[in-house]
Amino acid sequence: MLVAACAAVPPAPVSLEGLPAAFEMGGRLSVAQSGRGEILRIRWSHGPEADTWVLATPVGTEVARIERRPWGLAALRPGAEPITAASFSDLTQDLLGAALDERALVAWLHGRPVGGPGGWEVSIDESQRLGDRDLARRITASQGDVVVKLVVDEYRPGPW
Repeated sequence: MLVAACAAVPPAPVSLEGLPAAFEMGGRLSVAQSGRGEILRIRWSHGPEADTWVLATPVGTEVARIERRPWGLAALRPGAEPITAASFSDLTQDLLGAALDERALVAWLHGRPVGGPGGWEVSIDESQRLGDRDLARRITASQGDVVVKLVVDEYRPGPW
Protein backbone atom coordinates (compact mmCIF):
# COMPACT_ATOMS: atom_id res chain seq x y z
CA MET A 1 0.00 0.00 0.00
CA LEU A 2 2.89 2.36 0.75
CA VAL A 3 4.33 1.78 -2.74
CA ALA A 4 0.97 2.59 -4.35
CA ALA A 5 0.67 5.79 -2.31
CA CYS A 6 4.14 6.92 -3.39
CA ALA A 7 3.41 6.17 -7.04
CA ALA A 8 0.31 8.38 -6.96
CA VAL A 9 2.21 11.50 -5.83
CA PRO A 10 2.76 13.79 -8.83
CA PRO A 11 6.29 15.10 -9.38
CA ALA A 12 7.12 18.53 -8.00
CA PRO A 13 6.87 21.28 -10.63
CA VAL A 14 10.08 22.48 -12.22
CA SER A 15 11.44 25.53 -10.39
CA LEU A 16 11.59 28.70 -12.50
CA GLU A 17 13.13 30.81 -9.75
CA GLY A 18 15.56 33.35 -11.15
CA LEU A 19 14.39 32.93 -14.75
CA PRO A 20 12.74 35.66 -16.84
CA ALA A 21 8.98 35.92 -16.39
CA ALA A 22 8.58 37.01 -20.01
CA PHE A 23 10.45 36.35 -23.25
CA GLU A 24 10.06 35.69 -26.95
CA MET A 25 12.02 33.09 -28.85
CA GLY A 26 12.10 31.74 -32.36
CA GLY A 27 13.74 28.63 -33.69
CA ARG A 28 13.24 25.10 -34.92
CA LEU A 29 11.66 22.13 -33.17
CA SER A 30 12.16 18.50 -34.14
CA VAL A 31 10.08 15.70 -32.64
CA ALA A 32 11.01 12.15 -33.62
CA GLN A 33 9.67 8.81 -32.46
CA SER A 34 11.51 5.62 -33.38
CA GLY A 35 13.66 7.68 -35.76
CA ARG A 36 10.74 9.21 -37.70
CA GLY A 37 9.53 12.70 -37.12
CA GLU A 38 8.83 16.26 -38.12
CA ILE A 39 10.73 19.53 -38.13
CA LEU A 40 8.76 22.67 -37.37
CA ARG A 41 9.51 26.33 -37.00
CA ILE A 42 8.48 27.67 -33.60
CA ARG A 43 7.77 31.14 -32.28
CA TRP A 44 7.07 31.28 -28.55
CA SER A 45 5.88 34.33 -26.59
CA HIS A 46 5.95 33.61 -22.86
CA GLY A 47 4.51 35.80 -20.13
CA PRO A 48 3.26 35.43 -16.57
CA GLU A 49 -0.40 35.29 -17.63
CA ALA A 50 -0.26 33.89 -21.16
CA ASP A 51 1.78 31.93 -23.67
CA THR A 52 1.50 31.61 -27.42
CA TRP A 53 3.34 28.98 -29.45
CA VAL A 54 3.11 29.25 -33.22
CA LEU A 55 4.17 26.10 -35.07
CA ALA A 56 4.84 26.31 -38.80
CA THR A 57 6.31 24.23 -41.61
CA PRO A 58 9.95 24.87 -42.56
CA VAL A 59 8.70 27.24 -45.31
CA GLY A 60 6.54 29.21 -42.86
CA THR A 61 3.00 27.88 -43.30
CA GLU A 62 1.29 27.95 -39.90
CA VAL A 63 0.07 24.51 -38.83
CA ALA A 64 -0.98 25.24 -35.24
CA ARG A 65 -1.20 28.05 -32.72
CA ILE A 66 -1.24 26.96 -29.09
CA GLU A 67 -2.55 29.51 -26.61
CA ARG A 68 -2.42 29.37 -22.83
CA ARG A 69 -4.65 31.91 -21.15
CA PRO A 70 -6.05 32.10 -17.61
CA TRP A 71 -9.12 30.16 -18.84
CA GLY A 72 -7.12 27.21 -20.27
CA LEU A 73 -5.23 25.83 -23.25
CA ALA A 74 -6.30 25.56 -26.87
CA ALA A 75 -4.65 24.58 -30.14
CA LEU A 76 -5.99 26.40 -33.18
CA ARG A 77 -5.33 24.79 -36.56
CA PRO A 78 -6.27 26.15 -39.98
CA GLY A 79 -9.45 24.47 -41.24
CA ALA A 80 -9.94 22.36 -38.10
CA GLU A 81 -11.85 22.57 -34.85
CA PRO A 82 -9.81 23.86 -31.88
CA ILE A 83 -8.35 21.28 -29.54
CA THR A 84 -8.56 22.04 -25.83
CA ALA A 85 -6.66 20.31 -23.06
CA ALA A 86 -6.16 20.45 -19.31
CA SER A 87 -2.37 20.69 -19.64
CA PHE A 88 0.32 21.64 -22.11
CA SER A 89 1.71 18.10 -21.97
CA ASP A 90 -1.70 16.65 -22.94
CA LEU A 91 -1.93 19.09 -25.84
CA THR A 92 1.59 18.45 -27.15
CA GLN A 93 1.07 14.70 -26.81
CA ASP A 94 -1.98 15.03 -29.06
CA LEU A 95 -0.37 17.41 -31.58
CA LEU A 96 3.27 16.30 -31.63
CA GLY A 97 3.34 12.82 -30.13
CA ALA A 98 5.48 14.05 -27.21
CA ALA A 99 4.15 15.14 -23.81
CA LEU A 100 6.19 18.27 -23.12
CA ASP A 101 6.04 20.23 -19.88
CA GLU A 102 6.01 24.00 -20.50
CA ARG A 103 7.87 24.75 -17.25
CA ALA A 104 10.58 22.27 -18.21
CA LEU A 105 10.85 23.94 -21.63
CA VAL A 106 11.37 27.34 -19.95
CA ALA A 107 14.10 25.81 -17.76
CA TRP A 108 15.78 24.05 -20.71
CA LEU A 109 15.76 27.24 -22.77
CA HIS A 110 17.50 29.06 -19.92
CA GLY A 111 20.25 26.48 -19.58
CA ARG A 112 18.78 24.27 -16.85
CA PRO A 113 18.68 20.69 -18.19
CA VAL A 114 16.22 19.40 -15.59
CA GLY A 115 14.34 16.20 -16.40
CA GLY A 116 11.03 17.43 -15.08
CA PRO A 117 7.78 15.48 -15.29
CA GLY A 118 7.85 12.48 -17.58
CA GLY A 119 11.43 11.43 -16.93
CA TRP A 120 13.08 13.32 -19.78
CA GLU A 121 16.86 13.03 -20.21
CA VAL A 122 18.05 16.48 -21.30
CA SER A 123 21.31 17.86 -22.63
CA ILE A 124 22.22 21.43 -23.53
CA ASP A 125 24.29 20.75 -26.65
CA GLU A 126 25.28 24.37 -27.27
CA SER A 127 24.88 27.56 -25.23
CA GLN A 128 25.00 31.26 -26.01
CA ARG A 129 25.59 34.27 -23.78
CA LEU A 130 22.96 37.01 -23.66
CA GLY A 131 23.78 39.83 -21.27
CA ASP A 132 24.38 38.31 -17.86
CA ARG A 133 22.85 34.90 -18.55
CA ASP A 134 23.60 31.75 -20.49
CA LEU A 135 20.86 30.52 -22.80
CA ALA A 136 20.57 27.25 -24.61
CA ARG A 137 21.20 27.40 -28.33
CA ARG A 138 20.63 23.68 -28.98
CA ILE A 139 18.77 21.27 -26.69
CA THR A 140 18.22 17.51 -27.00
CA ALA A 141 15.66 15.77 -24.78
CA SER A 142 14.77 12.10 -24.92
CA GLN A 143 12.20 9.91 -23.26
CA GLY A 144 12.13 6.29 -24.40
CA ASP A 145 12.06 6.30 -28.20
CA VAL A 146 10.97 9.97 -28.42
CA VAL A 147 13.66 12.57 -29.16
CA VAL A 148 12.92 16.30 -29.10
CA LYS A 149 15.45 18.82 -30.39
CA LEU A 150 15.12 22.57 -30.07
CA VAL A 151 17.39 25.04 -31.86
CA VAL A 152 17.10 28.66 -30.72
CA ASP A 153 17.67 31.13 -33.55
CA GLU A 154 16.52 34.27 -31.72
CA TYR A 155 15.65 35.26 -28.18
CA ARG A 156 14.40 38.48 -26.62
CA PRO A 157 13.75 38.91 -22.88
CA GLY A 158 10.61 40.75 -21.75
CA PRO A 159 8.80 42.73 -20.66
CA TRP A 160 7.68 44.23 -23.95
